[in-house]
Amino acid sequence: MSPELNELYARLADGRRHNGAELAGELGISRAAVWKRIESLRRIGLPVEGTAGDGYRIPHAIELLDAETIGQYLQTPSIRIEVVGAVDSTNARLALREPIHGHALVAEAQKAGRGRRGRRWLSPPGGIYLSLGWQFESGLAGLSPLSLVVGMAAARTLHEAGAEDVRVKWPNDLFIHDAKLGGCLVEVSGAAEGPCQAVIGIGINLELPESAAVDQPWTSLSRHAKGFSRNRLVAGLLTHLAGDLATLDRSGFDAFAGQWPGFDALADRKVHVSMAGGDDFTGLSRGIDAQGRLLVEHGDTLQALGSGEVSIRGR
Repeated sequence: MSPELNELYARLADGRRHNGAELAGELGISRAAVWKRIESLRRIGLPVEGTAGDGYRIPHAIELLDAETIGQYLQTPSIRIEVVGAVDSTNARLALREPIHGHALVAEAQKAGRGRRGRRWLSPPGGIYLSLGWQFESGLAGLSPLSLVVGMAAARTLHEAGAEDVRVKWPNDLFIHDAKLGGCLVEVSGAAEGPCQAVIGIGINLELPESAAVDQPWTSLSRHAKGFSRNRLVAGLLTHLAGDLATLDRSGFDAFAGQWPGFDALADRKVHVSMAGGDDFTGLSRGIDAQGRLLVEHGDTLQALGSGEVSIRGR
């Protein structure tokens, strides 16, 4: 998001109606230029209502991200916070930073947000889109359950914000009942036995418009919790993540496996499994094993499915 676009976005974020002529005067530009910038904001998903004649407004106020405010709520000194406007993808942008360990990048919006398996993630202004870089000394071998640890940290933060029904749909989605609230995207690189780095992305719907073009049932945090602070949520996510990632690196997944049943959105549910090779089957979800693999009861067998091998749809 350019400084000029961000300036207009910051004015509209209060949720009030703003006259086009007044905006032009405040910004030192023509009314036609205001309209062009309004259209640019609409293209990145900001639901701006109105016209130049009757003024512009968004349906709900947006708490602007602020690194200093996030830092005040943050309960760990190990995180460096960078706030940006609209970027292609927070994961992609953070991957270009050096060093990435402890670097958190938080965006107002994403223009090319990504989910698991390269799926598009709708990321209009006003949600939570953050990525955190982390270095693990334990190596790749012990990080297969990383997305589960991240999902539980995110769910715990949302519980504290008042959304107590948030669960994790294996391996990386945040759900309330059967509607998707958010997701996690973990990208790891490095040696199997030595130090490796992870870029950990989290996206959460805070107030998606009803007209949002999403190809599955979805929900927003505003439907389930009131009075939450966007900056405080970011700080809570980063605080929980920093503590849990350090524990995972030091103690492995054993420190978290016992927590999974309290977060498991698929517990004892009938699920449909789509294998990468094209072999689909239906079974009953029976939790996870010590490596974080999903256990599916299928006929007389209990099959362990690794993250990245399958897509799951609860039925």
